[in-house]
Amino acid sequence: MPLRLARRYIFSRRTRNLIHLISSISMFVIAAVTAAMIAILSAFNGIEDVVSELFGTLDAELALVPESGAVVPDSLGVWLDEQASVGRWAAVIEEEAVAQLSSGAPVVVSVLAFDSAFVDITPVEGAIRSGRWVASWHGMPTVTLGLGVRNALGANTQSDQASLVKLRAPKRGKSLARSRERALRTVEAWAVDVFSINADLDVRYVLLSLEAGRDLFERPDACSRFELEPAEGWDVEEVVRDLAQRLPEGTRLRTRAEKNALITKTNRAEKWATFVILSFILIVAAFNIMASLTMLLLDKREDIAVLQALGLTGRRLEQAFSWQGLLINVLGGAIGTVLGIVLVVGQARYGWVKLDGSIVPAYPVRLALTDVLGTVGVVIVVGGVGSALMVRLLIRRMSR
Repeated sequence: MPLRLARRYIFSRRTRNLIHLISSISMFVIAAVTAAMIAILSAFNGIEDVVSELFGTLDAELALVPESGAVVPDSLGVWLDEQASVGRWAAVIEEEAVAQLSSGAPVVVSVLAFDSAFVDITPVEGAIRSGRWVASWHGMPTVTLGLGVRNALGANTQSDQASLVKLRAPKRGKSLARSRERALRTVEAWAVDVFSINADLDVRYVLLSLEAGRDLFERPDACSRFELEPAEGWDVEEVVRDLAQRLPEGTRLRTRAEKNALITKTNRAEKWATFVILSFILIVAAFNIMASLTMLLLDKREDIAVLQALGLTGRRLEQAFSWQGLLINVLGGAIGTVLGIVLVVGQARYGWVKLDGSIVPAYPVRLALTDVLGTVGVVIVVGGVGSALMVRLLIRRMSR
């Protein structure tokens, strides 16, 4: 009976007045805010995925890094081969050097040196202009320059007119102040290609073969880290748990998320701050529903008296009007949820909102079940609890 009365007051065909209009507007506002919350939260998810993808181009999902110091021994490769949870791995050297053409200003760069195994476990080739990483050319090492580094050097990366780049790094145990040029170790490499990931990485990194990197930085039997790929059937968290208790002394595991923790945390903080702000807007919309229920109760004084005479009193009378507030929220939330999901899925598939001149062609989005459930939960809790408390207070006052 309470549910039938609530439905009758919402969908009445015979009586259409200001109260019903306000209820309809409240339902529309709830639907609009719900759809907006789902769409905006999905946009934050999409941005996080893009950032993770861009800053993860030069990293595998997991890395074995030194707990302190700059290098780990190459002998750890034997230990990695013995771990069932580890699939392929690659040794990587990452250190700073000075790049310079035969004529031109020197540029400080971060050299990332690796071999073909690294190419197999990271999406690095997707960022290279030619789509293929080359370790040597005409019997000499090659270097792939970040777009910003290429521009700063003024290098030519055309295969038939490639510039010869000199990479210099301090020798071990030599004082640069005393020995100057003699304290620098030099490796020459052909600049045969260019890569572009994002503005931050493009102006800092150059890619070099592992063999040339060992020569440049005098690391014949050590590397900066090992990039790891989980074995088939394992995920990153499972690998971390499996290796945590038996890691070699002086090493630790670092996930891609840990390396980019600041960016990820900032994006998530913005996401949840936005969620809170939109929730407050939803609460304001819920007050409209409470206002329409208040006017409905005042308008239906005679009906309430008849219902009380028929025996519908106390808790069941409160339920009838509480159900109306909840139904308005649920219907508005359901409509908004469907609309929000359609917008997000449509944007993901068809790219309705374009980003001209950006690294991604359309605004990135990713629908997450937790965001949908969280939004719907806020709608139902705010509307349901608020309506129930307000109705109980008004009916008890009217019954005095």
